[in-house]
Amino acid sequence: MTAERTIVFWLFAFLCLLGCGPSTSSHLHIVVSGDTAGWITPCGCTANQSGGLERRASLIKSFGPIDRVVYLDVGGSAAGKSEYQQVKLKSILQGDQLMGLEVHNIGAPETQLSPQSLVGIGKEARTQWLSANLQMVNADDSTQAAIASHRVVVRHGVRILVVGVIDPSFVKNPLWRARDASSSVLAVLQKERADIRIVLAYMDEPGLRALAESLPEVDYVIGGPTGQMLAPSSVGPVEVMSATNKGKFLAKIELQKMEKVWKAVQRGAVEVKSSLPRDAGQSKNLDNFLSTLADRDFPADETGLVTSHSANSPNPHDYQIAGTHTCIACHQQDDQTWHSSKHSHAWQTLVDKRSQVDPSCQQCHTTGYGMAGGFVQVAKSTPFVNVGCESCHGPSQSHVLNPKVKTAYLSREQCVRCHDHENSPEFDTTKYWSKIAHGR
Repeated sequence: MTAERTIVFWLFAFLCLLGCGPSTSSHLHIVVSGDTAGWITPCGCTANQSGGLERRASLIKSFGPIDRVVYLDVGGSAAGKSEYQQVKLKSILQGDQLMGLEVHNIGAPETQLSPQSLVGIGKEARTQWLSANLQMVNADDSTQAAIASHRVVVRHGVRILVVGVIDPSFVKNPLWRARDASSSVLAVLQKERADIRIVLAYMDEPGLRALAESLPEVDYVIGGPTGQMLAPSSVGPVEVMSATNKGKFLAKIELQKMEKVWKAVQRGAVEVKSSLPRDAGQSKNLDNFLSTLADRDFPADETGLVTSHSANSPNPHDYQIAGTHTCIACHQQDDQTWHSSKHSHAWQTLVDKRSQVDPSCQQCHTTGYGMAGGFVQVAKSTPFVNVGCESCHGPSQSHVLNPKVKTAYLSREQCVRCHDHENSPEFDTTKYWSKIAHGR
């Protein structure tokens, strides 16, 4: 090696020791999920749907070691207040804990539950709820804080202040009361020192921008139910973004240490793609959730998924499921067409994915879910699995007793109840109708 080459070699080595290129040791990733809306698995039935905790965990792990990631949730993990939906919420929170979740802001879906129920679920799932402006209402109409207003997360010497708030107009449960969000955040800022200040705000887009405008002291306002992801944008000195849409996207801020100061080098939305591998820990958590559902076998009327249908019928007392077997006597040819369709073995598709125990899936893979005479629960409703005649034509007991009485539904109008954008993104009525055409 010549003297010149030796000098170049050692100069290069010296520069690399100083950190001449990007190094993961000088980076921090703040990752925010939100608006999961009960989707512990990917949203929808098709293979290429985004979201799900198994893939979320893999994505978060790809950002680096756990001590280089600060994981937060802006709220909206719950899907309702029924016992079934509480079981699902607890499983989602347990999955979040496996990913290292620091705090979970309270969103509108969580406020459907009582303060006692929500606090209890949080303790069971080891989750710290957050809200600076939400308080529980006592019997005498006084209010008191039931959860923490904020948390300071310290990573590699960086103090990250996280404050949670909710739009007061979203709070409908009289057991909760929300104060003004801006003043509640300011009260926290006055007593906490931090290098980075983040507000998790369960608000729509106008609400997020108004909050950011009123709080120039903070660095980031990250929101929830904006419908679609918000690309990062500035409101004065404040960056506004969102994490939403059934857990399909995460909001991410990448920080890099530059001359002893941490600066944001990248901000934006990251999709939880279907191509991501399934995390083993989350798969085990999902197995535990499905096992719980199998043991509980929730009746349809206890899931929070059933609404009353009988009021739409001119004969409400006869507005009940008769069963596909009652149709065969008069509609033999139509029955053969049904047997050759995917509707006739819709239940098996759930069994193949171990999802037949989940009421959210049962709704579209059974006949008359939660209706009089229809599917009630797995243990009692074997004759009503699969998508039978009355899934499209409606409860037909009156028609069976008197064929002159028309069936309750216009069948073409029923398709999109299950073949919606999430479950059948390429659904086209004309194209699909030809596969099940029968009768006149």
